Order: sequence, then structure tokens, then C-alpha cells
Amino acid sequence: MLLRPDGSEFTTGRSRYSDHAPASQETTAKVFVKISTEALAGPIVAQLDTGAAWSMLDAEVAEAMALLGGDGEPKRISTRLGPVDGRLTRTSLEIVADDGDSLTVEATVWVSPEWNGGNFLGYAGLLERVRFAVDPSDNSFYFGAL
Repeated sequence: MLLRPDGSEFTTGRSRYSDHAPASQETTAKVFVKISTEALAGPIVAQLDTGAAWSMLDAEVAEAMALLGGDGEPKRISTRLGPVDGRLTRTSLEIVADDGDSLTVEATVWVSPEWNGGNFLGYAGLLERVRFAVDPSDNSFYFGAL
């Protein structure tokens, strides 16, 4: 994986990311990484979005993880689809490695039964707890614990 100048580990896992989400009509390239949790049958993809205030999970994913209907902090989010009301909640998400070690992160995520706009990994509550680097030459997403 990636090392710091002093030889210590900067990242401990690597996964290949996709430039496009499955079945998406979006024509511009994005960074979609694989995430998982025990409640899901297998990995799903989420768009890396360092500009997003919070990570967001699609209603179908949030329901499978039993995250809807909780008592987390109410939060209205302004999205490309307009404003949506939801809640912040805590959960564990795993960033899935193709090489090295997958990483489980205790994350604060935003969920809403009205959100069907995709899964996003935002800075606050998740990415701020992860060291990461992107190498577009081979679509590698490197990650590790702080």
C-alpha cells in the first residue's frame, strides 16, 4: 500500500474504483467505490464526494440496514433533486479492499425514506476519519485508518 516518508503506513487497503455507476445516465466520470455492511447481501457502490457535507444512503439501502425511522438529528439536505428531509444516524460501513485490508468505519450518515438519488461518501462523519488517495492512472482508491 502507500507509505509515508518515514516508512510508516499511510494506507492499508486498495480497491479499484469505477468511473460510472451501474445503470447511470451520467456521462461524466466520478469515483465510485465499493462499500458493504453485514446487513447487505454483498458490496454496493457509493460515489466519493468530498464536497458533500454528509454521507448519504439510498432509501433501499438504508431500509435494508434498518436505519430508517430512527431518532437521529433531523436534517434537511439540499440536493440536485431539490430539498429532502431526513435524519443523521450512526452506523458501521466497510470500505471493501481488492488488495490489502478492508476498513470498517463508524460513520454518521444521512438517511431518508424519500432519497433515491444514490449512495455518497461525504466528508463529515466518514471521510474525515479515513486516509485516502486516488490514482486515476489505474482507477485505484487507497485507504486506511487515521
